[in-house]
Amino acid sequence: MSATLPSISIVVPNYNGGATIDATLRSLIDQKYPRLEILVVDGGSADNSVEVIRRNEQHIAWWISEKDRGQTHAINKGFARATGEIVNWLPSDDVLLPGALHTIARAFIENPEADVVAGSCRFTYPDPRLNRVEVPSPMSIELLPCMNQIPQQAIYYRRSLLKRSPPLDEALHYMMDFELWNYFVVQGARWHFIADILAEMRFSETNKTTAGGIKITREFETIYHRYVKERVPLTYWHRLLRYPMERIRRRHRGLLFGLVYYPYECTIILLLAPFYGFRRVRWMCWTDFG
Repeated sequence: MSATLPSISIVVPNYNGGATIDATLRSLIDQKYPRLEILVVDGGSADNSVEVIRRNEQHIAWWISEKDRGQTHAINKGFARATGEIVNWLPSDDVLLPGALHTIARAFIENPEADVVAGSCRFTYPDPRLNRVEVPSPMSIELLPCMNQIPQQAIYYRRSLLKRSPPLDEALHYMMDFELWNYFVVQGARWHFIADILAEMRFSETNKTTAGGIKITREFETIYHRYVKERVPLTYWHRLLRYPMERIRRRHRGLLFGLVYYPYECTIILLLAPFYGFRRVRWMCWTDFG
């Protein structure tokens, strides 16, 4: 049976993730997927990351620890070494859930025309009341590049899709996955969606996505400009009208400000929808980009 399974390569980028990378690697090793290639790209960590990597070395096809130009560059280095038919990367503070790789393999086998298989991802936070599951669907593709409902940790794709060099835009440090999804769509990639929860993204006060702030918003605008040609981009209104209010809302979460904030967002939607489309404006206004 294993001979019929597609080979899968997963790149694990890491920098000073000694406290979390062991759980990430164990979540891959414990998949017991017979055709798994793990590639670890460490950015020259100053903590115990290399010690943890060495401890799991027998399960790792290739690893390196050297200074790099950030996470996106590290992932590209791993992709350059990958040999699997199917690929993805898994940040060193996230984990795959049990059976995820066999589920992905089965989806590709049963849907041989698919270029990308997209599953669901559990998002966990220090405050468990915020925990949620992101479930992508064909609607997620329609909404690109207005928003990203496609969780990177649960998206697997054929290595043959990575035609450009380098595969990821190294000018992007937060939304390189979002840009990649848009690139796949432009290239005509065929997507297949499954409901299975494949991975867990673990938010903390210090991880990159949590700390990105307005830098994430700026990268989102860069990507939007790249893939949508509008005289006045929708991102302009997001930055001018919505984002300043969002920053205030974070500091003043009480009911009183809510009485102002939500009618304000509804007004933005009603004003812009005739020009950009209701669905696009609605998601732009109600989705937090940092």
